[in-house]
Amino acid sequence: MKKLLLASFSLLLMAFNFSFAQTTAMDWTKDDCNGTNHNCYSELDSGNVLLCEYVMTCGTCISAANYLEQMYQDYSVSNPGKVKFYAIDWNAAFTCSTFQSWGSALSCTLFLNGYDEVNYYGGMGMPTIVVLGGTDHHVYYSKLGFNHNADDQDVRDAIDAALTNTGINESSASLSSLEVFPNPATSFASISYSLKTTSNVTLDVLNILGERIQTINLGQQSAGENLYVLNTQTLNAGLYVVQINTGSTHEIVKLSVMN
Repeated sequence: MKKLLLASFSLLLMAFNFSFAQTTAMDWTKDDCNGTNHNCYSELDSGNVLLCEYVMTCGTCISAANYLEQMYQDYSVSNPGKVKFYAIDWNAAFTCSTFQSWGSALSCTLFLNGYDEVNYYGGMGMPTIVVLGGTDHHVYYSKLGFNHNADDQDVRDAIDAALTNTGINESSASLSSLEVFPNPATSFASISYSLKTTSNVTLDVLNILGERIQTINLGQQSAGENLYVLNTQTLNAGLYVVQINTGSTHEIVKLSVMN
């Protein structure tokens, strides 16, 4: 009976978010299941927001991952390449091959060995969800467990808040507007953008997964209104994101291609 009570108490602890939740992210360096090395602080210093799901072999972890996947896809369109979705095995329950099978329908990057981070963020909550962002490595969200109806908007709000703290000083941003026409486009799209100061400009075309399809170096552009005509005949029909970068900031606009 005593052992049963202790076990029940342990499970109860795992079900609640602790009041002493950390406000600064725990740094880590590790390889993902594709062999690519990642460092948490370097990702945050680069202006990325990390949506992390710490998982174990549980049905609630899988269902939460599917909701987080939709969230990630939404941000891949609105903020391409800025939000990273990581699923991290808590207690070595997976090998990479079994984990990749578990996440075959997901776009998340998979890692093993998240035990230390789970302890740092208060314990395993089946799953534990964390949102990290900013050059100050801030924890915008940390909770044990995930309920779609109750928690979805809170996670989105945390990501939105983290996206505003990417280390870019908006008051000094040189880019003020971005438009594309015609939209949908068939053979070409005119991309109009306004610069506050003379800037070096690049243009990225990304698919809805945030993957770069084209990068065009437009060189130094004068302050004021500028125009670039994009050949869309080389693109497959579908939805894309056009991103104009000046170094200090960027703007995005959706582009639909019909050809």
